[in-house]
Formats: sequence, C-alpha cells, structure tokens
Amino acid sequence: MATKSRQLNLRVSDEFARKLERVARRTGRPMAAVLESVGAPALDAAEADARFEDEAFAAWEDYQLSGSAVDAAALDERFDAAVARARAVAKRRAR
Repeated sequence: MATKSRQLNLRVSDEFARKLERVARRTGRPMAAVLESVGAPALDAAEADARFEDEAFAAWEDYQLSGSAVDAAALDERFDAAVARARAVAKRRAR
C-alpha cells in the first residue's frame, strides 16, 4: 500500500539547499527522501522533548496546587520510561 504524501514549499537558506542537493546527489536519492530520513528522527526527538516538558510542568503545577509529591518508585518508573523513549529515538537516528 502506497504512503500518502503532501507537497510542501519551504524557504531554506542557500547553504542548507546546497548541502541537501549535495547529499541527495551523493546518495542517489531524491531530496525529499533525504529530508525525511534525516528529519523524521529529529521530529520524533522534538516531540519527545515537548512531551517531557509538558509532563514536567504539569507535575510541578500539580505539586504546587496539591502539595502531593511523587514517591521514589513512581519517579523511577517515569525516568525509566523517559530513558526508553530517548534510546528508541537514538536507535532510529543510528539507522
């Protein structure tokens, strides 16, 4: 089954465009494929960072409003989940 695609018009610096064209030529791949392979892991990491930030602010706000804190076991569980997400992103980047 074919993946749907969308055309985007982006304004980038001349330097970025030259680098993209050079990498596409050297790899024999379309510029869009190069952007997707490089950009997808970066977008995943940015989303994970934003999600972590949102969760941290929500936890801080909850603590300020309620005075309730997270116990050590729950904190360890959250930290382990964050590390697992970070490792998954790093693994995808290494491909």
